Amino acid sequence: MKLKINKKLRLAIISILTIFTLLIAFQLFKEVRYPKFEDQKSKLYGYTNNGSVNYTVYLKPNKLYEASTLGEGMLYITEFVDFINTEFSYVFAGEGVTKLEGNYSIIGKVKGFKEEREEVINIWEKDYPLVKNKSFNITDETYAINENISINLNEYNTFVEEIIETSKINCDTSITLFMDVNLTATNDKGTFEENITPNLVIPLNTLMFEITTNKIEKPGAIEETIQVQLPVDKNQVIFYGVIIGICVLGLIFLMIFTEATAKKDPLEKELHRILKKHGDRLVALSTDVDLSNAKFVRTIDDLVRLADEVAKPILYKYSDNYKEINTFYLNNGDEIYAFDIDVLLVEEETSSEEEIVSSD
Repeated sequence: MKLKINKKLRLAIISILTIFTLLIAFQLFKEVRYPKFEDQKSKLYGYTNNGSVNYTVYLKPNKLYEASTLGEGMLYITEFVDFINTEFSYVFAGEGVTKLEGNYSIIGKVKGFKEEREEVINIWEKDYPLVKNKSFNITDETYAINENISINLNEYNTFVEEIIETSKINCDTSITLFMDVNLTATNDKGTFEENITPNLVIPLNTLMFEITTNKIEKPGAIEETIQVQLPVDKNQVIFYGVIIGICVLGLIFLMIFTEATAKKDPLEKELHRILKKHGDRLVALSTDVDLSNAKFVRTIDDLVRLADEVAKPILYKYSDNYKEINTFYLNNGDEIYAFDIDVLLVEEETSSEEEIVSSD
């Protein structure tokens, strides 16, 4: 026995499943037939830039330290410091022979500043060229720069004290030593430029101080962008296949195991409407009544109004077959009023046909 479904609903579900199946099948076809591509970077040449600053603090003769030098990362007493020896280094290392051109310099920048709300504001500054501009031009895989600079701390402290005394501005002071390296490299893979600036900072005009440095490791590469074909997404294919399978099974089920419900009989529909709307006014009889002299009204509502006026129920002959229930009547003594469903349905059908003809 097939499952009965409303005709319009059944047709709508079949249409939706068919369209959805075609759409998913098209997506599956695209996934398999037209591969996707992704832009990827391919390294043609790699290199590294390393810049660092190391230092050694040399001490004056004193009763505190037995050694004549102190290493990095310590707290230093200004009165005991004789001078500071710094070693700036830069190393370029590439993956092949490259033409290297460029220049470098080392500058000491003495400045007075103040800090407000975590922001450093420079008040004044003065530059000291320690290594003037030096050029280089070589062709090799690697290139290294090493420069030693000796810092006479007392000289810079004296300068700072004079500026503070002359300007009457009391502020924090320091000297920053930095090596500025500019490089242009050329090989058969292309050309690139690099700039690297390792530095060292020493506080000035203070009883004791710490030195801070930065070490820079800066890798780089010459790259090209290539398009790589991506493999078919198996998970996506499986997903599309499962969805298509479900849709096809749904269509098979609807086509084989369901059928549209037949169009409802107009008599059944009208009888159902009357019984639902006026059921509390109706009385079912088991015998027939002679309606040869009855006066027929046009609608059931007309018969209901008459029944209300005379305060009597509406009667009808009951039958298990709804097709035999077609007449309702009202017995008001010598007068009988009746309503025939068949007559109403014929009038409605005739009216519909006339409307169709007139529209044509």
